[in-house]
Amino acid sequence: MKKIKIKGLVALALLSVLFLGACSGSMNKSSSEDSKNDMDMNYGEATSGEKGDYPETAPQDTADDIVRGNGSFTSKSTVQTQDKIIRKVNMEVETKEFDVLINSINEKITELEGYVESSNVSGRSYNYNNDLRRGRIVARIPKNSLDSFTDNISDIANVINSTSDTENVTLQYVDIESRKKSLEIEQDRLWALLEKEETIEDIITLESRLSSIRYELQNYESTLRTFDNQVEYSTVTLSIYEVERTSPSSEEVKTVGNRIKTGFSDTIYNISEGLKNFAVWFVVNLPYIIIWAVIITVAVLVTKRIIKKVQVKEMNERLRIKNKMAENQENDNRDNKMI
Repeated sequence: MKKIKIKGLVALALLSVLFLGACSGSMNKSSSEDSKNDMDMNYGEATSGEKGDYPETAPQDTADDIVRGNGSFTSKSTVQTQDKIIRKVNMEVETKEFDVLINSINEKITELEGYVESSNVSGRSYNYNNDLRRGRIVARIPKNSLDSFTDNISDIANVINSTSDTENVTLQYVDIESRKKSLEIEQDRLWALLEKEETIEDIITLESRLSSIRYELQNYESTLRTFDNQVEYSTVTLSIYEVERTSPSSEEVKTVGNRIKTGFSDTIYNISEGLKNFAVWFVVNLPYIIIWAVIITVAVLVTKRIIKKVQVKEMNERLRIKNKMAENQENDNRDNKMI
């Protein structure tokens, strides 16, 4: 009976030890989880900004994920972005009054508050055979004034070719804006973390990531500025040709009568231009023509004189041979008579 009582006490003691150990482990685990939750809460308060910026069910990112750029946060713009349309126009025009047209175009660009991106004029040099000039102007015109500008060009010059291109970059623009916004949010979170970090290694890591973010933000901002400029100012490329007469429009050459009239006019013009060009060429090259005429004349005279001398010499030689033969014949006849 006594042995049974002792065994019961031992069993009860073992059960008590096991129960206390289990309670202690549970308390330690609970304490660890509470500590971890407190750290996560502090991190969230320091880095998340306003509560409305992130969904409540979003997973909490670690500091390492943020530094590596692997954070799970996303930013969706709630503002409707206006369509970003880039327009480019190319025009080829003719004019009889080259200088007047150039001045008129520059004045119109200034009037519409645009600007000239580039321009050049060529022709009328000593090494250029044709005295007609040609020019090229690349103008940037406010988008709302583009149609007015092109209509004005059609009024003051003869347009022989015109093309227009349109590019919608709205999706690219919104995508870049979204990436830029995400980087700005990440940058703010990293600045908040940097203020709390104390270890040199973590500070260096955060500053390295911040430097990379700044570089990316500058690239995005530059791209957005370029898009804004191309959208707000349409590009017009003008190729300008100086001519003595303008080309007929498509309406003028539709009927048979107009085609005959145009063709006959072209023929007369080409003949006239050919005669004028020949006259100009002859007068311009007259000194060369005179020099070559003198050289050729002298060469002909010298050649004739040489030929004449050769002919006289040949004639004298033939006469000498003939006289010699006659003399020999006469001697032979005399000898025969003596015999």
